[in-house]
Amino acid sequence: MTILPENVENERTLLPMFSSFMKEFKLNQLFRKCHIYKEKGIPVKEVFQMIFLLAFTGKSFSGFLHSRNNPFQGKKDTIYRFLQQTRCNWRKFLFLLSAKVVNEALLPFTTPKRYTWVVDDSPYERPRSTSVEGLSRFFDHSRGRFSRGFRMLTLGLTDGATFIPFSFSLLSSHHHKNQLYPMDPSIDRRILRARIRKESQEKAPEVLLKLLDGALKCCPLVHTILFDSWFSFPTLIRKCSTRGLSVVCMLKNTPKIYYSFGGKALSLSSLFNRIQKRPNGNIIGSGVVNLNYTGEPLLARIVFVKSEKQKSQWLALLSTDLSLSGEEIVTLYGKRWDIEVFFKMVKSFLKLAREFHVRSYDALVSHTSIVFIRYIMLAVVARRNADPRTIGELFYSIYDEIQDITLMEALALLLELLKSTMKNFLVLSEDKVKELLIYFVNSLPAWLRGKVLLLNCES
Repeated sequence: MTILPENVENERTLLPMFSSFMKEFKLNQLFRKCHIYKEKGIPVKEVFQMIFLLAFTGKSFSGFLHSRNNPFQGKKDTIYRFLQQTRCNWRKFLFLLSAKVVNEALLPFTTPKRYTWVVDDSPYERPRSTSVEGLSRFFDHSRGRFSRGFRMLTLGLTDGATFIPFSFSLLSSHHHKNQLYPMDPSIDRRILRARIRKESQEKAPEVLLKLLDGALKCCPLVHTILFDSWFSFPTLIRKCSTRGLSVVCMLKNTPKIYYSFGGKALSLSSLFNRIQKRPNGNIIGSGVVNLNYTGEPLLARIVFVKSEKQKSQWLALLSTDLSLSGEEIVTLYGKRWDIEVFFKMVKSFLKLAREFHVRSYDALVSHTSIVFIRYIMLAVVARRNADPRTIGELFYSIYDEIQDITLMEALALLLELLKSTMKNFLVLSEDKVKELLIYFVNSLPAWLRGKVLLLNCES
């Protein structure tokens, strides 16, 4: 079963790409490990395939179900029941798949030093919802206003070319006054469903460390983590350092955070006034500070860089690895942009938060995991093919190929109809029919003739 029409030139279609991805990384085994199965009805592989490939059809869920060429045997409730299954551990499925992709497809071909962990959060908005489980009111720092929905905290791995999401958490607010709709209170507190709901109401730094602890078990060779100024608190930096990680982050210029420099506790602005300035270049200067006032010192280098938007302004980057120069710190922090591209891709192209209108927190986690898996497949394809296109361009290319498949399917029907007509009404021999078809095909425009030849029609 497939939601996509078959193409004779299988190498160009999405379906063989998806099938190859499933076989190589053994998704069926991962389904069993994560308790993703169905007791009866349509097999879980077919339901997963339908949801996975839906974004590439260019149709909404309801629009696809009512389309004429819908080969999916299930109904609307089949999909929603599958997403709301309480025993399925989709976050574990995403984690195991990401670890498998990194360890088998990426790390063997590049040095581990090129890879870094990246963490960031992004709005998961549900502006029109009123009764979504865990719905909360949160402050969107990028827009400077409150929004309705969740904060999607995401941890991934990047080498500057390929980003692989490892784990995530849809964070509700930990303040009761900002919680617009409560979690289901009837859930047994001992099971997984209760644990992820409890986690969603914890503070972001605490959840970040939980995600990081799990990721370090499968990729212990990666020793650097990147995050932006919203997570760059000395307490969190110290906790990351105790886990054997070097931290590279942007600092927030606030008078509430102090750094020990020259025996004095200084704010970031005061530190900038005290360091020695460089006469030329984008790097203004740097200084080594202590982040731990009590106990064993934790030294870090702070690099001040000119802002691209306003040359009179400056930005500050911190690195706990003192062996890195200022230029290396700036270059390494540039890899953090990969997670921003990832957020843009899953929201604008892969239909995160727009494909299904679900109210259960379990269904939100399930669908988000599937969207992340779509991105992983595209990232692996782009990496292996050395494709110069961005993942967004690759998505549109696949979408265009699917439209070509529909055209080729129509051409095949027309040629078959023409062949049977000449045989039945003109009473021509097989050789004569073949000769007329060849003449007909050669008379077509070049762009259409190429598509017809791909059909490998025996007539």
